[in-house]
Amino acid sequence: MQETNDRIISAALDLMQNDGFTSVTIKDIALSAGVSEMTVYRHFKTKKGLLEAAVQKFSYIPAFKTIFENSITWDLEKDLTLIAESYLQLMENNKPLYLIAVQEGERLSDLFGFILKHTEELLRYVTDYIVTMQKKDLVKTGDAGSQAFVFLTTLYGFFSSNALAAGRFQKIAKDAFVKQTVAAFYSGLKKE
Repeated sequence: MQETNDRIISAALDLMQNDGFTSVTIKDIALSAGVSEMTVYRHFKTKKGLLEAAVQKFSYIPAFKTIFENSITWDLEKDLTLIAESYLQLMENNKPLYLIAVQEGERLSDLFGFILKHTEELLRYVTDYIVTMQKKDLVKTGDAGSQAFVFLTTLYGFFSSNALAAGRFQKIAKDAFVKQTVAAFYSGLKKE
C-alpha cells in the first residue's frame, strides 16, 4: 500500500510541477503511476488530498526533530552549519511541492496553510535553540524569535531564488553561501 501511495505521489508531483495543478487530472496521475483512477481516489480522495499527503510525506519536521534531539552540540558555528545544510537539502528534496505551491498561489491557499504549520514548527525549533544558547550564556542575549526568523528567511531566500531562477540569479555555490551565512550569524550572535 505504501509503495502504491509513493508511486501516485511521485507521479502527481512530476505532472503538477510541469503542467500545473489545475490542468492535471486524476486520470493523468493514475496513468502515469500505473494504477487505476479508482486506486487514486481510494488512497487520496481528491487531488488536493494527494498534495496534502505529499506535504506530510516530505515534511522536514521529523528530520529536524531528530537533528535537534540528537545532533546539536551547543557549538554555535557547528550547529548553525548543520541547521543550514539540513534545511537546504530538505528544501531541495521538497522542490516539486514548493514549485507547485508557487505556481498555483491562491488556488491552493489551504496548501500554503498546511506548509506554514511546518515552517512555524521549524521556527520554534530554531528559536528554542537560540533561547537555550542564551540561557547557557553561549551567545548574546537578544530577540531569539527574530534572530531565528532572519536566519531561516536567509536560507529560504537562497533556496527560493535557486528554485525559481535555476541559478540565473545567484552565482554563489551552496557551500560558499552556507559558510558566509553561518559566519555572519556567528559573528552577530557570539559572546564577546
